[in-house]
Amino acid sequence: MNTAPAMLPRDPPPAAIALRADAATREAIDMADGIDRIMGDRELYARMLKRFRSDYAHGALPIGAALADGDAVLAHRLAHTLKGAAGMIGAHRLHRHACALELAIRTDPPAQQAALAALAVPFDEVLHLLDQVLAGRAPEGCALEMPQRSLMQDPALLARLVQLLIDADGAAVDLLEESGASLRVILGEARLARVAKAVNDFDFDGALHALRQSGA
Repeated sequence: MNTAPAMLPRDPPPAAIALRADAATREAIDMADGIDRIMGDRELYARMLKRFRSDYAHGALPIGAALADGDAVLAHRLAHTLKGAAGMIGAHRLHRHACALELAIRTDPPAQQAALAALAVPFDEVLHLLDQVLAGRAPEGCALEMPQRSLMQDPALLARLVQLLIDADGAAVDLLEESGASLRVILGEARLARVAKAVNDFDFDGALHALRQSGA
């Protein structure tokens, strides 16, 4: 009677390994999700990644410093801003931990330090992946054409906003709503907030002043 040779366990096919790796990468930064959030604008998304890496070069240290100084208001604002920024680029794990930290700062002071410590690993994962992407060494499935222009350059959009403010044209409100994502990348969260507040108060001179402070 012929006996079939015993079958040795085979290594999983490369596709399965790649799928697991991609899933882990997507948990750090889901680029497809991030691009979908801004209506498929890949160039804007690439600029958002560059802005995130620049804004969070020091990771969670500013939040930790605010907590150490007893400034819960600042720490909460920083955690809230991080939560929004992480969500916008599709950094799911970091977003969840930022949510937990924000909640702890607001409602459970004894849990603040543990929530802050838990933020470290996902933050490092995101920053490391962004370093790879920005250097053109992104993992498979994360290829993204990175624009070479400076983050602060978007002359057509800024020129349009400046002209509307000079004309005291209420259409500036619509422009801020329609192009908020682009302007957030160009100006940064805090500067855009100052401009938007002035525009919504119909203080066009104040909005121009805030805009010019940003280098526009």
